[in-house]
Amino acid sequence: MKDCIFTLKDGRSLGYIEYGNSDGIPIFLFHGTPGSRIFGLEEEPLIQQENLRIFTPERPGYGLSDPLKDRTIRRYPDDIAELANHLEIEKFHVAGISGGGPYALSCAHELPERILSATLISSEVPMDTKGFFKELSFGNKFAIKLSKYFPTLLKPFFKHAAKVGSKNPEKLFDYMKPQLCNWDRDILTELEKKGRMKGFLDQTSEAYRQGLKGAYIDTILLYKPWSLNYEKIRAPIFLWHGESDTLTPVDPVKRFSEMLPNCQCQFIEGAGHFLLENEDVGQKILQTIKSVSKSKGS
Repeated sequence: MKDCIFTLKDGRSLGYIEYGNSDGIPIFLFHGTPGSRIFGLEEEPLIQQENLRIFTPERPGYGLSDPLKDRTIRRYPDDIAELANHLEIEKFHVAGISGGGPYALSCAHELPERILSATLISSEVPMDTKGFFKELSFGNKFAIKLSKYFPTLLKPFFKHAAKVGSKNPEKLFDYMKPQLCNWDRDILTELEKKGRMKGFLDQTSEAYRQGLKGAYIDTILLYKPWSLNYEKIRAPIFLWHGESDTLTPVDPVKRFSEMLPNCQCQFIEGAGHFLLENEDVGQKILQTIKSVSKSKGS
């Protein structure tokens, strides 16, 4: 695997990594907020075993992807369609982690003829969902309210995060740990024991390669109206969420899932936000995506 840069029609660079089997089932995996293309690479043996072909594109302003003025969640599928055309992939699955979830939904909304399924993993939900702020961790609640009511005050917050995250990403996780449930703290401890924490940290530092641009705009967009008509989505939607997630509490997620057509939900008792870092859950998610390709004969 290696870093790839694709030049879009408007001249912007789009950074991504491809891994897995070259003839495997194609999945575009969208990182969280913040995040980068360096995502899930330590799972390549499992990806190959499941005969998958994974692409991890970076959104504008992250890593190797140029910023885009006035970008929106609904416009993002244009970039993915261009990249898929370049890769000569007609139909594919999309999956979004945390802040990447809305972008997976947007692709299913805007590219109905091309999306085989959309998977939401620990996904964000619209801010107007009932009970949105209940049980939300303090750090997330603070950032979200700033993004909504005082967006200019959010910039210094992300400027500091970018400075720390680009040089000492482990400090960001130290700040985060007190806000996490036991499941997520145990996941981080296990990653450290297995020597796999480096991938987690590298993804964070790469997210801030260009400073605050990607994460700041992403956060603003997540808590504005997404402007998606969910009833128009035809692809099956798979939603996976931990019952003990403190970064995106489960109750509003359950309410939001009722608005999504063709949505199959898996709410995991005791689980937190870092679902893909659990081998058993991660494998079940991948096998569920594969089941759609089998049913469609692809």
